[in-house]
Amino acid sequence: MKFCILDAGQFVEKPELLDPLRALGDIDIYSGMPESAAEVARRAGEAEVVAFAVTQLTREMVDAMPRLKVLQFMGTGMWNFVDVEYAQSKGIKVLNIEAYGSNAVAEFAVCLTAALVRNVVPAVNILKDGGWSTDGLNGREIAGSTVGVVGTGAIGRLVVEKFIGLGAHVIANDIFESDYLKEKYGIEYVSLEEIFRRSDIVSLHMKVTKENEKIIDKKYLSLMKKDALFINVARAELVNIEDLYDALANRRIGAAAIDVFTSEPPGELEQKLVALPNVIGTPHIGFYTEQSNDNSIRMSVSSIIKALEG
Repeated sequence: MKFCILDAGQFVEKPELLDPLRALGDIDIYSGMPESAAEVARRAGEAEVVAFAVTQLTREMVDAMPRLKVLQFMGTGMWNFVDVEYAQSKGIKVLNIEAYGSNAVAEFAVCLTAALVRNVVPAVNILKDGGWSTDGLNGREIAGSTVGVVGTGAIGRLVVEKFIGLGAHVIANDIFESDYLKEKYGIEYVSLEEIFRRSDIVSLHMKVTKENEKIIDKKYLSLMKKDALFINVARAELVNIEDLYDALANRRIGAAAIDVFTSEPPGELEQKLVALPNVIGTPHIGFYTEQSNDNSIRMSVSSIIKALEG
C-alpha cells in the first residue's frame, strides 16, 4: 500500500511514530503546501492513503489523486480544508482527529492575552531598537479582569480553567453549556451580546459552521469596551474581517491578537490588519508544540489504520 504525508513533513519529529504505517507499505513524506493540482499529483498521485495538515485541497487537487481511498486531515475541522461531500462522492473516506493540541492552543490564547495586556511586543521592540523607555507601556493585569470565553468545548474548557487560575472572572457562551464548568467553577453562561458588552477580554474557541460564519461582526464588536481585547486562535471564518479591521483601526476597541486567517499566508486586508500597532499577528502556531505534533501523528496513524481495518 502507498501512503503519502502530503504537506506535514516538518511535523514528523519522531519518524518512529509512522512505523505502524510502514508495516503496511511505503510512505512518501513532503513538507510545505503544494501550490497546484499538478504538484499534488507529483507528490501523491499514486497514493491510496494521504494525510495532510495545512493545504486547502481543491476539487481539482482531490481529482489529482485517482487511487485515493483514505484522506486523513491531521487536525480538527477538516471541512475548512477540503470539500468533504465531494471527496466522499468519489468513494474516499475523509477523516480528522480531535483534541490533539487542545492544551497547546489554550496556552497560546493565554500567552497572547498576556502579551497584549503587558505590552510585551512594543516593550521588546524598544530595546531591540536601542532605546530605554517605559512610555506607553503601563500594562494591566489579567487577575480581576472579566474574560468572555466563546465556545467551551475541549479547548475552551481549558482556556476557562487557565484564566480562572490567573484570577480572572470568567463568563461563557456556548450552545451546549458545560455542567462540569458550572458545577466546579460556577461559570455563568450568558448571551453573545452580554459576552461582548461585559468582557475586558474576549477569546474565541468556536468551531466554524455554515450558521456561524462571520458571526462576529460590527454588531458585536460595537458592544465592546473601548479598551477591551479580542483574541482569535480558533478560525478566521468566524469573524467579519472588514468589521474587525475598522474597529481596531479607529480604536473603537483596544487591541487584538490573531493567529488564524482566511487565507494562509494572509491576504491584503488581513495583512493590513496585523500591521496595525494595536494588533499582534502570528502565523497559525497555536497548535505548534512538540507534544501537539506527536499527538497529531500518533492519532492520525491510529485513525488511518482503523479506517483501513473497517
